[in-house]
Amino acid sequence: MRPGPFAVQLGFLVASYALGVASGRQEAVRSAPAAERLPVAGSAPEAPPALATPATAAAQQPDRAPGARPSPAPRWSELAARAQSWTVAVRADQSYGAGVAVDRSGFVLTNLHVVDGAKAITVTPFGADPVAAEVLDTDRELDLALLHLPSPLSKAAVIGRSDALGVGDEVMAVGSPRKMYFSVSRGMVSFPNRFLDGVEYIQTDLPINVGNSGGPLVDDEGNVVGIVSFILRDSQGISFALPIDRAVARFGEHLTVGPARAHASASAASSVGASAPRAQRVEAPATAANPAPAALSRRSAPTTQHN
Repeated sequence: MRPGPFAVQLGFLVASYALGVASGRQEAVRSAPAAERLPVAGSAPEAPPALATPATAAAQQPDRAPGARPSPAPRWSELAARAQSWTVAVRADQSYGAGVAVDRSGFVLTNLHVVDGAKAITVTPFGADPVAAEVLDTDRELDLALLHLPSPLSKAAVIGRSDALGVGDEVMAVGSPRKMYFSVSRGMVSFPNRFLDGVEYIQTDLPINVGNSGGPLVDDEGNVVGIVSFILRDSQGISFALPIDRAVARFGEHLTVGPARAHASASAASSVGASAPRAQRVEAPATAANPAPAALSRRSAPTTQHN
């Protein structure tokens, strides 16, 4: 039986379509750049991702004591508000900086270069009116001054342990950068015991500016661990704070921080210097075209300013 005309035409169309598809594929392969070709070689199927079940989630958690609750993340907003409450703004003639209320009986720590030689000093606690203050004691080597107010303070800082700081620990500073009083900045410890000119400092990457001098360096528990002191000229992210241990040891006789704490700090301070390496100064001759470079010194860039 011979196929009808319709069957012949249908077969011809099918054959032509198949031939055209094959030719088109060959042309596409010849004209496609190698980079655009996608291999279609078969491969073993990938294992499906494991589902997070209560059992596997528990296995991935760090070991904790039975019944212990996970430690909450530090609430930096609360710590910042706490630190602001016992930070003070300091005005000394035309200079300005910050300070730390270290004793409710009216004692404030700040940098000596903030108040040095001033005839009139005022201290403004957070949310309060300015109060006249006088310099009770100073230490020029440490660049520290202890101020006394005639009236008690409503808040006083919690003294932490600067010797417990490590590289990478988060810290914050409160101060008066460019007269932005009670400003808070946050960073981390770059080097916890940097010795410059025989004095130990905490090096941080905090963005410290003019006006931060004398303000507190605060750890992630909201405790004072240092007094912001200086930065290096022509540098960024290199700031230094004097460990609070040294300040407590120096002025402990005036402060009610606890005899055991003061004695421990004094012992630590007395051991510093004998075995500590001193910073090496490298200075070029100063000329009009080549001004004297900043020495590695606590006074290389005071963070206070005269207006």
